[in-house]
Amino acid sequence: MAEYWRPAFNILACALLRLVKATLRFEVKNQPECEPVVYGFWHRNQIYLGLLRMGDPMAVMVSASQDGELIAGPSVRMGYTVVRGSSSRQGSQALKEMLRYAKTISVAITPDGPRGPMGTVNPGLFHIALLAKIPIVAVACAADREWIFNSWDKFRFPKPFARVKVLYSNPIYVRDKADIPEAEIKFRKFMADAEKEF
Repeated sequence: MAEYWRPAFNILACALLRLVKATLRFEVKNQPECEPVVYGFWHRNQIYLGLLRMGDPMAVMVSASQDGELIAGPSVRMGYTVVRGSSSRQGSQALKEMLRYAKTISVAITPDGPRGPMGTVNPGLFHIALLAKIPIVAVACAADREWIFNSWDKFRFPKPFARVKVLYSNPIYVRDKADIPEAEIKFRKFMADAEKEF
């Protein structure tokens, strides 16, 4: 995208997302009362959760790629603090930034992003929880009306007036490196069980 078009795109994209959100009906269960936490969710669900928490103080990790730029600009206008990086690009610097923000606000990461395969759990999710000393909260969602794109993650976008169900897990703690395997099992189990519940 040409640089001079980027501000206009960000404004229009954010306006469209706000308009879509105004038509949606969210049903939310078990949202944490205490933060900060590390929110983990699949890459394909980022629009749903971005709309739900729009305006909340939160740092989100967005890929440093050109594709990531399409997400980063509107995300800033939606009120999020954007950290650019991923497991494959600028990962170390992004981790440091996320840890800095995690001292005061929640942070969010898609452990299978930015390139998958879908359902992969990259270790950054657990490293942030361990080093920041805050729990992981997994987030799952489903909608009764949506478009599913032909992308690696089967990216989802809600149709107007959709009913969106969002389910948060109980906190998953990573107090030591030895806790990481068990934490991943709990994360995956919650995601799998939530899919069945929906």
